[in-house]
Amino acid sequence: MAAKWLTPDEIIDLVMAVILKDHTAACPYFGHAHLYTGPRYEIHEDGGNILHYDLDRDNNHERAKFLAPIFGAKLIDEMNISTLVLYNVVGSGYNVYDYILKSFDDQNKPPRAAVDEANRVMRHASLYFVDSLYGEVTTSVIGAGRNRIFFDTEFPCMGQETVDLITGLAKSRDIEIVNDGPILDIRKLFRQRAIELAYRVVCVNEQDKLYRTAWDLASTEIMRHCLDVEEFYMIDRQQMWKAATKELFAPNVDASELIKLDRKLDMLDRDKKRSMDYCGTPTERLNRKEVKLLCFVSGIAAHRASLATPKPIRSSP
Repeated sequence: MAAKWLTPDEIIDLVMAVILKDHTAACPYFGHAHLYTGPRYEIHEDGGNILHYDLDRDNNHERAKFLAPIFGAKLIDEMNISTLVLYNVVGSGYNVYDYILKSFDDQNKPPRAAVDEANRVMRHASLYFVDSLYGEVTTSVIGAGRNRIFFDTEFPCMGQETVDLITGLAKSRDIEIVNDGPILDIRKLFRQRAIELAYRVVCVNEQDKLYRTAWDLASTEIMRHCLDVEEFYMIDRQQMWKAATKELFAPNVDASELIKLDRKLDMLDRDKKRSMDYCGTPTERLNRKEVKLLCFVSGIAAHRASLATPKPIRSSP
């Protein structure tokens, strides 16, 4: 039975064959990608930390599939490495995780080892994918597990300078914009080894982009996503502020500029009522989300009413 299964290394070879054929891991791709990642355990705690949270329904992957078409972006799911290999390994109908889990089960190998090997395959594919991107990137990465592929593989790749290409792919164009902010801001923070602060900038910009898009499109659904990731963000900040503080005051780091940026983000978060001060209990967070959503719906209705109201015709003097 075991002989019929491909090994993880053989699956990686299939991924590389597609990349070499396409000359890129990002094919088809037209300059706008959307990245996503699973949440840290503290975000959901099997539904205990966020009321009415369903991990299968409310995760960042589902959010990314909804948002990417709105932003005109492509997911790694739509690339040839996924459609030809990762999501249907050798025509089995299994994605890489299910395939390796079933193959390891057939060979009486532990499921934890199968997950680790599937992650290794996905890290390899994701590294090539992000390294071949150019143009604009949008994200659904708030609350990222620090051991997940985005944070330990894709994000460091984005933080690399163009001259420090990781995979060696021929590349004439580079990422320029991340969530409407310049990639240079992120790479500067990577040079200063302020990784958590760089990630926070991405998350703040992700929330602000969602907020603007919700108002621009008068979309209650997008505003719901915005409020959901605000909750992710607050919980994540509670968990990681110590790590972020260590970066600010690490030896041989000029902290003055980093501290100014941190304070600026703190002020913005307080203004938006998404700072750690507003985290509170799951019930308190749910109540605030409902109030914010009601204010949004009321604001949109008032705006539409103002547009529909005919303006009085002034008589000439």
